[in-house]
Amino acid sequence: MTEKPLKEVRKLPPCRAACPAHVNVQAYVALIQRGKFNEAVEVIRRDLPFPAICGRVCFSPCEDACARVNLDQAVAIRALKRLVADIEREQGRVVAQPVPKKYSEKVAIIGAGPAGLTAAYELAKLGYPVTVFERMAEPGGMMRYCIPDFRLEKFVVANEIAYIKDLGVEIKTGVEFGKDITIESLKKDGYKAIFIAIGTQTGMKLNVPGEDLEGVINAVDFLRAIALGKKITVGERVAVIGGGNTAIDAARTAKKLGAKEVMILYRRSREEMPALPHEVELAEKDGIKFYFLVAPKQIIGENGRVKAVECLRMRLGEPDESGRRRPIPIAFSEHQYEVDMVIPALGQVVEESVLPPELLSKDKRGPPLQVDPLTLETNIPGVFAGGDVATGPASIIEAVGAGKRAAISIHRYLRDEDLRKDRDEEKIEETTWVKDWRLLEKKERRYEPPIEKPHLSFEEAKAYLEKLKRQARFEAFRCLGCGPCAECLASMELCEGDKAVVDESKCVGCNVCAVICPVGAVKKNEKGVAQVNEELCKGCGLCAARCPERAISMQKLSNEQILTMILTALER
Repeated sequence: MTEKPLKEVRKLPPCRAACPAHVNVQAYVALIQRGKFNEAVEVIRRDLPFPAICGRVCFSPCEDACARVNLDQAVAIRALKRLVADIEREQGRVVAQPVPKKYSEKVAIIGAGPAGLTAAYELAKLGYPVTVFERMAEPGGMMRYCIPDFRLEKFVVANEIAYIKDLGVEIKTGVEFGKDITIESLKKDGYKAIFIAIGTQTGMKLNVPGEDLEGVINAVDFLRAIALGKKITVGERVAVIGGGNTAIDAARTAKKLGAKEVMILYRRSREEMPALPHEVELAEKDGIKFYFLVAPKQIIGENGRVKAVECLRMRLGEPDESGRRRPIPIAFSEHQYEVDMVIPALGQVVEESVLPPELLSKDKRGPPLQVDPLTLETNIPGVFAGGDVATGPASIIEAVGAGKRAAISIHRYLRDEDLRKDRDEEKIEETTWVKDWRLLEKKERRYEPPIEKPHLSFEEAKAYLEKLKRQARFEAFRCLGCGPCAECLASMELCEGDKAVVDESKCVGCNVCAVICPVGAVKKNEKGVAQVNEELCKGCGLCAARCPERAISMQKLSNEQILTMILTALER
């Protein structure tokens, strides 16, 4: 399909277009500006069932796309989401009202991770009876079992899932797909549509000699064991192999369990690590050492237990299919790190043994399941699959996006509607913005709520929360409001002219206009009120749109005045 010009497909602000779940960022940030924190959470939940979870661990593609990054730093969208979700929780858990059943067709969801739970959430809102089957004792998938408490507290996961259950979603745990239930048995039980979202639960192997020695444990198994409350004894020296968020989580967990020295061995450079930069910085603060451009050659043992890991030094060649430069071993560069424990964290794969053979892809180079990327249909009518099981390991927010697409497809399938109608356009819109905006450098955010609240008295905690609310409102006012109109803010009926004019009698000197002006045309004068530099002002109307006191209006310029301004600019 021919790609349309960017101007023609810009129906969403860049932050929302870049979000796989298309959360209405602009709307909830605007509510935060006005101090309407509970209403902001309601807006988030229209598109995302996990505001508190994603407020903590989302990789924030919305911030990568934020137009504000061109001026100074991206708006702290993820931090704002976390704060309003936490404010709601401080007031007591919100209980959702059950949605009356509008349809009789039962839907089965296999897997209670982010993709499966999102699909159940969306279908329940539509009025379908939905049952989620989960093999573990508690729902949540990797959110509950592979992200440690210091990044994502278990009670946060429990609260978010409780809200989904409140809507009327039934969750059955301890039920294993391929053993306790199958596609055939579910159909016999009257389920008219099935969504497979079992994720990727098995860690990838290193495929080097010595991998079976005692003291080698995969990061997924390591983190899951900790989450289940099992006692894991770590040695004094631990090596984690990998460069993703799971590697960082495993390393920080080992350090907190008492390891004296923890190192991360990564075969590429720091710049190419897929882990979030903020998480890498926290790991460094914990005292974790990083060794880049090294890859394991073998694990050396003594009396059946790990003694050292032998590595080769690497150099970077041309980019591979991932877009990152391919690591190439340097001959005769073997060297060793003495360790007591090795934790491979190379990624996860699907347990293919639980999947029906007819669903497996013949192409072994890609994901094990072959599904339509837009509709998530498999080759079995009424059976859909999405999330990590269809794409390989990805993020929570990407799994949420897959769950939403699955819910749309299942609803249309059950209503005998066209599954593809009007959806190709959405795909063009999303991919166009991601391509254009992710080229921008992701900069440091100004506002980040603390990871842990200090121990405070009731009155101190109340004052502390009020301070965070004020910070959040200021941060929200940094939003440029990119989305109301394709080219300007005309749809807000504020951008009526070509030049900003300040009414000094209304201006209170809050400085929002100066912060938000993309060209630095607004400054405070000696009276402490806003003043516009007419030579710099481009007439975009952002200051007028965002002024909380409506002290700025837009004035029309004559053609002669516009020509004079252009000529003056050219002369400079």
